[in-house]
Amino acid sequence: MKPKRRHVLAASAIALAACLIGFAAFALSGGLDRTATERVHGGETRVVRVALVDAVLGFDITPDQLVVDRGTHVVLEVVNEGDEVHDLALESGAVTKRLDPGQSQRLDLGLINDSLPELYCTLPGHRSAGMTLDIQIHEPEGAVPRE
Repeated sequence: MKPKRRHVLAASAIALAACLIGFAAFALSGGLDRTATERVHGGETRVVRVALVDAVLGFDITPDQLVVDRGTHVVLEVVNEGDEVHDLALESGAVTKRLDPGQSQRLDLGLINDSLPELYCTLPGHRSAGMTLDIQIHEPEGAVPRE
């Protein structure tokens, strides 16, 4: 093989390796994930549908952020719309079973009065690939803020 051809092949292999490493890093950081926020008005029990999906790169939960009025009882209708098995867990213990594609399960988060830890898929690598759900508290108009 000619020296010039070897240099071209070596440069091509290095460029391909760099692309693959960049693609993997992009996927593990959430890929093309965008934050989708859903507002949950409260005062009573609200059922909120969340979808577990396999994104273009990585994984996602849609919506991946809920803004909930303080004092709302939240029940999540968790639906696996992906092609892989997923679940959804709260650090404090509430968790769905492992859901096959197309399966769903309700996850009762109870009365939301204080901030909750992040919810996430417990399968290896899914949380770091973007499969998380954040719940933020909103003070309804006219409510006296808690101290």
